[in-house]
Amino acid sequence: MTDYGVVSTGFSRKPLSVILSEIEASNITIFGPGLVQTSQSPMGQLNGLRADLITQAWEMFEDVYQSYDPDQADGTRLDILARLRLITRQSGETDASLRSAISNAGLANTRDADFYRAVVNVDGVTYAKIYANDDNTIDANGLDPHSVSVAVLGGDDVEIATVARQYIVPGISSFGNTAVSTTVGGFCRSMRLLRPDEVPITLALTVSKQNGANGCPPPSNAAIAQALWLQFNAAATRPDNGQDITLHMIRTYVSCAYPNVQIMDIDGGRVGGAQGDLPISIGFAEIATLGLNAITITAV
Repeated sequence: MTDYGVVSTGFSRKPLSVILSEIEASNITIFGPGLVQTSQSPMGQLNGLRADLITQAWEMFEDVYQSYDPDQADGTRLDILARLRLITRQSGETDASLRSAISNAGLANTRDADFYRAVVNVDGVTYAKIYANDDNTIDANGLDPHSVSVAVLGGDDVEIATVARQYIVPGISSFGNTAVSTTVGGFCRSMRLLRPDEVPITLALTVSKQNGANGCPPPSNAAIAQALWLQFNAAATRPDNGQDITLHMIRTYVSCAYPNVQIMDIDGGRVGGAQGDLPISIGFAEIATLGLNAITITAV
């Protein structure tokens, strides 16, 4: 069994010193033991040139081997590996993040992870959520048995449906309020997307503020409102469709930015509707939206 090349632990590149020793040993076999092969001799110079060229070849072999491994590939080669799994690099995404997506690091359900990335990468999509009902009965969200729902904001219906059909196999129904027909490879297939209605809400917070742990003064009311608005609208933390707006949710948004701000009371509701205690009920086919001008902060 060779010590170099593809071995059980990966790829073992033959070092320059070994290559040079093998060349010298081969020369002795051919020309005899009296051959002068010092580094300054003509034969030694030729040996060195040959060893350098062979070393470069081994480096190329190693590079090719690594290009098939998402843990070692980078740049364009990593993009090629991602496409083998129907994944594309998001705008500005690093190699480290793309490697995690290819290998589904920390994720148990690879289907949903890949499905989500494919939908959210469609041009113009600002929100996506994948729901699946694997049971034989209608679930709490109203999904039919053995169906999948793609809830999405932004993007083109046909482009989203074309991507989604790569992950929803024939025989599994789709659930939503928007019917879309797609044709791929000459085969037509209809499916449904869930386009949630955006429900603008208002929030009125009464807060108590203390100096920070470092002695700095508490944030202004405007800074608290800005922090809440950013958390509510960030892709990683925004409420999902069908998710009620609760007291715990809003407190978490504020405390993440300002632990020295305590929420004493919150009133809220749909814009144009009655205002009162939380929660604000949001249906599965709805998604809450919050504008900065819809947040009122009162300090006591």
